Amino acid sequence: MNTALESIFLVQKELLKQEDQGGQFSIDLFSHIKVLEIIENLNDSTVFSFCFLQRFSNLEKIEMVDCNFKELCPYEGDVGEKRDVTMLLPRINELTLKGVDKMTHLWNRGSPLHHICTNLQTLRVYKCGNLINIARASSALRNLTTLEVGYCKEMVQLITSSKAQCLEQLVTLKIGGCEMMREVIASDGDEATYHEIIFKELKCLELKGLQNLKSFCSGNYTLKFPSLDDVTVIDCPAIENFCNGALSTPKLQEVQTGRDVRKCTWDLNSTIEQLNKEECDEMSEETDKNGGHKENHVR
Repeated sequence: MNTALESIFLVQKELLKQEDQGGQFSIDLFSHIKVLEIIENLNDSTVFSFCFLQRFSNLEKIEMVDCNFKELCPYEGDVGEKRDVTMLLPRINELTLKGVDKMTHLWNRGSPLHHICTNLQTLRVYKCGNLINIARASSALRNLTTLEVGYCKEMVQLITSSKAQCLEQLVTLKIGGCEMMREVIASDGDEATYHEIIFKELKCLELKGLQNLKSFCSGNYTLKFPSLDDVTVIDCPAIENFCNGALSTPKLQEVQTGRDVRKCTWDLNSTIEQLNKEECDEMSEETDKNGGHKENHVR
């Protein structure tokens, strides 16, 4: 019977002990760990050590909850040492970030975390209050199949058009509660170079509670979703269309809304535009009924 420990979580004091004193656990124990949770690392001066992660040779998943990292896993050392450490790090397939509030970008291309996430399949980001977008990390997300982003209040866009090409393996994309988001894919002004964006594997797209979302993509690109058959758009009152360029969704037959299941009689763009028109008509009717004053409804 295999009784090896496969999951471990460390709070701030224990993380510091592992980094500063070499830890109290054997190397053999760490080699069996598949899931590492780092919880409530609130010390601004704490540097997450890459050397520490070398012990987790079979690590598959990292979860960071309520941490104060401004940049994920910074490494302090000379260039040669950094390169040697990076090559010994495990490559995970799942990363979850919750309440990592001071982080504005996931990581830069030169960061050792870029190496760790090369085989990443699932990325979940919740309540990261200062995260702007995921563009800088995009080149490490080529194998990503599931991306979930929720309640990142400063995020205006998910990714830029040139970086979106890296998400070609994505199967599921869910975005919710990002109150400042205006579009999912922002134009780099590169329509001449990247005139076509293809999400060849995307099957499920969910947009919920995006109060300022105007469009999935406002640039003049051709968007192709050859596998998309599950779309949900709920509580996105400002949405005007899905995209400004040509759009192909050959397998999509309906759109889930907060009210009903809407058949895609024409195409996704026309369906979104119709939903927007109905929303505007209802708001106009409410205003007329209330003598020119709009009522606010909690959804």
